Amino acid sequence: MKQHLKQRISSLTVGEKIGLGYAAALGLAVSGTIAGFGVGAHYQTTASAQAEQARNEVQLLHRLQSRVLQTRTHQQQLIPLASNPEKFQDEYTHLLKHKDEIRSIWAELKTFVTASLASPNRTQPELPAFLATYDDVAPNYAKAVERRVTQISKLNLASPTEAKQAQTIMLKFTNSDLAIQFDGISDDLVDLIDQAYQQLNLATNSQEDARKIAQRIIIASITLSVAIAILLAILTSRAIAKPIQALTDVARRSTEESNFNLQAVLAQNDEIGTLAQAFNQLIDSVRQLLDQQKQANAQLENYSQTLESKVDDRTQELNQKTQELQQLLEELQRTQVQMVQSEKMSALGQMVAGVAHEINNPVNFIHGNLAHVQEYAENLLTFMTLYQQFYPDPAPEIQAEAEELDMAFIQTDLPKILNSMKMGTARIRQIVLSLRNFSRMDESAFKAVDIHEGIDSTLLILQHRLKENAEHPAIEVIRNYGDLPPVECYPGQLNQAFMNILANAIDAIDEMNVNRTYQTIKANPSQITVQTTVIGANQVKITISDNALGMPEIVREQIFDPFFTTKTVGKGTGMGMPISYQIVTEKHSGQLACDSIPGEGTEFVIQIPIQQQAQTPPENNGAELPGTETKGAETKGAKTKETETNPVTVSALTSNSLI
Repeated sequence: MKQHLKQRISSLTVGEKIGLGYAAALGLAVSGTIAGFGVGAHYQTTASAQAEQARNEVQLLHRLQSRVLQTRTHQQQLIPLASNPEKFQDEYTHLLKHKDEIRSIWAELKTFVTASLASPNRTQPELPAFLATYDDVAPNYAKAVERRVTQISKLNLASPTEAKQAQTIMLKFTNSDLAIQFDGISDDLVDLIDQAYQQLNLATNSQEDARKIAQRIIIASITLSVAIAILLAILTSRAIAKPIQALTDVARRSTEESNFNLQAVLAQNDEIGTLAQAFNQLIDSVRQLLDQQKQANAQLENYSQTLESKVDDRTQELNQKTQELQQLLEELQRTQVQMVQSEKMSALGQMVAGVAHEINNPVNFIHGNLAHVQEYAENLLTFMTLYQQFYPDPAPEIQAEAEELDMAFIQTDLPKILNSMKMGTARIRQIVLSLRNFSRMDESAFKAVDIHEGIDSTLLILQHRLKENAEHPAIEVIRNYGDLPPVECYPGQLNQAFMNILANAIDAIDEMNVNRTYQTIKANPSQITVQTTVIGANQVKITISDNALGMPEIVREQIFDPFFTTKTVGKGTGMGMPISYQIVTEKHSGQLACDSIPGEGTEFVIQIPIQQQAQTPPENNGAELPGTETKGAETKGAKTKETETNPVTVSALTSNSLI
């Protein structure tokens, strides 16, 4: 039998041998899978029917329990409402509604029990007994309530005595045997619902068991098919491997010994025999090609010596070009980012200036008229005081209306409201002025301005981040302003640099305060110090510092590099400080440097001339508002750029959080 099987396999082609193995393995796997799915589907269907019946039973019992409890609650609410006929009738209407719902659910439950008795999946045996026990309780309870309500309707509930009598009637009924028996419905439903949930859990477990049975059958069939596939693979490989091994030996010897006169001899008519013939032809072709190659190698040897020298020269030239292109690409990327930032700043500056202009007129109108409103209100209050003095006993209608309006409170609170409105409009006018000073959209060339005004406008815009909240006290801002002359600059762009540095300083303090309590912060307050001084004949120095955590040296050395940031993804682009560096050094011929001590803080220093040499105006003079590119505390090592003129210095102490 075994010998016959070998002969049959040998007579097959390679494709037929492989196909035979695949067919046997796949056939067994498919048949086992179909059988597993069939058995599993049968058990699954039975378990699903049981689960569906259990769910329906739980739903019906829950609905019945809910309506019984609501009916009982409404009946008990009739006792205190006996003295209020309208509410009494409304409560009784709700009771009648739940009575009808109980009757409907009771009929559904009977139908459900009848249907389950006729099906293989029977319901719990206690449910028919429950229906038989309480079949007449609910209707009798409803009729008894109806009789007592009819009896109460004949009483005069406006009379306290008869109202008390009505309450006594309902109270006696509440404690009657019929009411207690009606309460027993809810008590028995609790046990029935628990049993229904147990049946549901059993049905769910049966579904899981059915799935496991199907899984085991499928796994067993697949395991058996794999075993058969392995057996067939062994037999097939033996029938195929031996002639291939002989062919491989000839090929190995021909390559190892470089002997291309060898020939493979296989007496087979299948694909392997065809492969042996093709291999013999290939060896003949290789032998011919080797002869031709020997002749070509002699010629290539001469060419290679000349080509190597040319390749070395060309490689050096290409390396030099690659370095130049890399530098050009980096410069192009920086220029592209700066152009995008310039357009963004222009749009933001226009928006800020437009909003400030649109807000300014209506706010001025309101602020100007508040004085007249306050004067008129004071006149009216004075008139009312005189009226009350000379007419202390007004008509009852006037006195009642005055008490309803609480005129005494209005006389006290109205002046306070008007004062609060004046303070609010004054605050809005100050903010609008700060926005206009910050944006400076009307100044596209150098202009002599007050640096302190720009710093104050920036601080006012950031006031919402400086003030006290529930998590920490206010951040103290210490202004040590020197006597500065007007400084020639691009005000909008310089304000943008101030905004970047100050916003980063606030972020640094916020990051430090995350792990500190309110009392700790209050004992050691967070501070930002702004100091301005004049240096020499044509220099101004502005120092902005905080007492945050500072930064390590490796971070400080990279803060002015484009796209460098220590913030999480989405919180910063790494361009705030590089743009500030460009504004100070390139636009204002100044210097920007940074110094930081870990654990103590960081200091930025900006230097710009008081009087600028003639330069081409920048493409954009808009300022960047909080929440755009400059969030977080960008800090950089003492990295400065020397300019040809005397600089102004600005220092900012920030954290190790970078844009």
